[in-house]
Amino acid sequence: MKALKAFTILLVAVFALTLPVHSQQTSNPSTVKKEKSVKKMFPHFSIAPVGGAIFPLTRTLREEFKPGGLVGLDIGYRINKEVGLVGQVAYIFMGSKTTGAPIGQYLQFSAGPRYFFTHPKLKSAVFLEAGAGAYNFTQKSYVNPSDTTGTAIPQIQNTKAGIYGGIGASVSLSNSLDILAKGDYHNVFTQNGSQGFLTVKAGLEFRFR
Repeated sequence: MKALKAFTILLVAVFALTLPVHSQQTSNPSTVKKEKSVKKMFPHFSIAPVGGAIFPLTRTLREEFKPGGLVGLDIGYRINKEVGLVGQVAYIFMGSKTTGAPIGQYLQFSAGPRYFFTHPKLKSAVFLEAGAGAYNFTQKSYVNPSDTTGTAIPQIQNTKAGIYGGIGASVSLSNSLDILAKGDYHNVFTQNGSQGFLTVKAGLEFRFR
């Protein structure tokens, strides 16, 4: 009985020692495969033509201009699953509320980080982004019809620093193509304060290594 008991204890001990090894051997291939798969996805570059709309928010901008449109390009570098860097170029235009006045135009050049929130079972992701850059504003010279003197209002052209921040989503269509949608609040610094507006964009994002 003592021998049987000792043999049983030894068998249990051997089984206990071999179980982690067996578990490691059976799980390692899938783990390695998953790690290799993730490694293949990152890092990568992306380029996304986008289009959308602008909505003036601050009082001075809202009093002078109507909501307008935009076209642009997002150029990204995804460092890993959670972090990326994005450069943005956009042409933004707004109709004037003054009869006969030309449109107001922004050229945006900015860059900043993008932080992704992902799920292991989903290729799509939600992200937060923020950054800073230059905003070049232009409005051509015009004569206000209500001004009987016919005095021309001079052209406005200036470049100001600004910041932006917002939220978006990247919906995966394939290994190299996503649908990109996002909304950003922009704050452009001026001599008398700042001008703020909201942009909403969407487009196709092409990924490549």
